[in-house]
Amino acid sequence: MQLTIPFAVGVGGCVGALLRFYISNVVTRAVGEDQAFLGTLTVNLIGCFLIGVLAVVVARTTHLSLHTQRVLITGLLGSLTTFSTFALDSVNLLQQARVGAAILNVGCNVTAGILLAWFGMLAAGNVFAELPDTATEVEATEEQLSD
Repeated sequence: MQLTIPFAVGVGGCVGALLRFYISNVVTRAVGEDQAFLGTLTVNLIGCFLIGVLAVVVARTTHLSLHTQRVLITGLLGSLTTFSTFALDSVNLLQQARVGAAILNVGCNVTAGILLAWFGMLAAGNVFAELPDTATEVEATEEQLSD
C-alpha cells in the first residue's frame, strides 16, 4: 500500500471530524445542552444518507477512483459518523433516568440511519438511473471468462 492512500484517508478523516464537531455544536446550540445527543444523531443520519448515495455512485460510475472512495467513505464519513459517541450518549441518558430520550436516540440512530442509507441509494439511483451498474458488469464479465 502506498503512503498516499493512508495520508488521503487521514485528510478525509480530519475534514469529517471537523464537520462532526461543527454540526454537533450548531445542533446543540439550537436545542440546548440537555439535548446534545441530537447533535450526534444529526451527524450519524447525515452520514447514513451520504454513504447510501456514495454506494450507488461507486457501483454505477467509474468517476470515483479508489483513492477518492477511501477518502470519502473511510476518511470523511468514518470520522463524521460515530458509533462510540452514540453509545455513550445513550448510556448517559439512561444514567440520567431519561429512558424515553435513550429509547428515542437508539431507535432514531438505528431505524432512521438504515432508512436514510436506503433513501440515499434511491436518490442516487434516480440520478444515475441511465448508467449501468459497473459492479454487475464486472461480475458478468468474470462469469463469461470462467465459462
